[in-house]
Amino acid sequence: MARWDDGYVTDVAYTHAAYRETTPAWLAMAALLLGHRPPDLAKPFCYADLGCGNGVSALTVAATAPHAEIHAFDFNPAHIEFGRDLATRAGLANIHFHETSFADIAAMAVDALPSFDFIVSHGVMSWISAENRSLLTGIVGQRLRAGGLAYLSYNVTTGWANMVPVQALMRMIAAGSGARSDATVPAIWAALDKLKEAGAGFFATNPGLELRLANLRQQDARYIAHEFLNQDWHTLMFADVADAMDGAKCAYIGSATLAENIDQISVPTGVQPLMVEARDRRLRETLRDFGSGQAFRRDIYRRGTPTLPMPEHHRLLEAVTLHWTGQPAPTDIVFTTPIGTMTGNPEAYRPLLMALEAGSFTIGQARTIAPFSGRPFVELLQAIALLIGGGYAHPALPLGDSPEALRATAGLNRAVASMNAEGADMPRLVSPILGTAVTVDMTETLVAGILMAGHPAEVVSLTEMLVTQLRRGGRTLQRDGKPVTDPGEATRIATEVVRHVLDRRAPLLRRLGVLEG
Repeated sequence: MARWDDGYVTDVAYTHAAYRETTPAWLAMAALLLGHRPPDLAKPFCYADLGCGNGVSALTVAATAPHAEIHAFDFNPAHIEFGRDLATRAGLANIHFHETSFADIAAMAVDALPSFDFIVSHGVMSWISAENRSLLTGIVGQRLRAGGLAYLSYNVTTGWANMVPVQALMRMIAAGSGARSDATVPAIWAALDKLKEAGAGFFATNPGLELRLANLRQQDARYIAHEFLNQDWHTLMFADVADAMDGAKCAYIGSATLAENIDQISVPTGVQPLMVEARDRRLRETLRDFGSGQAFRRDIYRRGTPTLPMPEHHRLLEAVTLHWTGQPAPTDIVFTTPIGTMTGNPEAYRPLLMALEAGSFTIGQARTIAPFSGRPFVELLQAIALLIGGGYAHPALPLGDSPEALRATAGLNRAVASMNAEGADMPRLVSPILGTAVTVDMTETLVAGILMAGHPAEVVSLTEMLVTQLRRGGRTLQRDGKPVTDPGEATRIATEVVRHVLDRRAPLLRRLGVLEG
């Protein structure tokens, strides 16, 4: 008898992650930068998350766009239960969680679901069978509206070739232990260490493997379990995914990793002429992946790719409002690209960052900022793409400051803070202005939750409440990475945390609409 989980890890829930690239504001900005008209986010739209996990990303969309209809699908009942519980606590009525498989979705009647303006599937394609991948892309073909955007992410063979046999070994070690998937992770690392110390030639012939494994050891054990211990784990090539999406009448328009859309910084100089010569999109993108050693793609597809007239394109771009995320600009503004890091010219980026920190502005207004005044528009757009991708700027979500969005987002943030006080692990709050989740320290979510409950911003009382919540949730404060057991020291650290939140973080959270301003 076939297992309901198709060999996917279900004995431990996935992490409570949220992904900025899956949000409508991000995808609409990416589409515009790529020269395509996105769905109008100021109007009601429909959004689907296929393989939603615990649903945190979908809930973020539901809260920040209360005028939208959100559907989140996952076959794991534990994930769906968590998402529904959080939605109920937050008071969100515009999100619908479905415990179902891709086969069941594909078999639904046409009128059982709406047509969607956005369909996203993050971290699914490489971890399911070929049959389920076919069902997934078929669902996109059935359900995506003309002009709609689809987002698919997956592991690429060019960056994972040396991990294919390692993943198979990891799964064999886990299967032989009989323990819960995440509990097998320490034994997996120990076994790999012993194999290397024994002189296994595989490590010598794959010199980059050691660094990759060292980085993976820093990840949550639940992530490792879901990433590497499934029955299905497949690296994919762009051409295979593009072919499948062609069958769904969807064409590739670019990457949600914005720097990857700028060839000059994402592909080695010597490879760029080869890409120019390649007329076929599949060959061009495959050369890109070979050039950068691409490990993970975040592809955006569009159903229909009519040419967007330049006047309309520029008008839509110029109307986009950009906000500062709160990420401080270092002395050297360094961006991560697929082929390494690059340092931005301070004469170009410093004025934009200073303007962002001073207040939001439209891209049209940015055209007047030196040194971009009078320069080709494309230079400004590339700079903005890097600032967004680097986490310094973020496009505003239309209607993000509406009373409905502020109210819905406040409900979700209060629910997150409440669940964290009970021992959950969600170090993020949601910004209605940006339409995305903002990563914060766990203690910051607790202090923010206390403030959102209406308690005054008074250090002593906030400190007492924070210590009480930490104790109730089974947490301890830390100093230099070690738990603090002395009550007096714990109170001193909690006081420092509260002062930091009130003095440094609360002004930013108010600016982003997380706290009432």
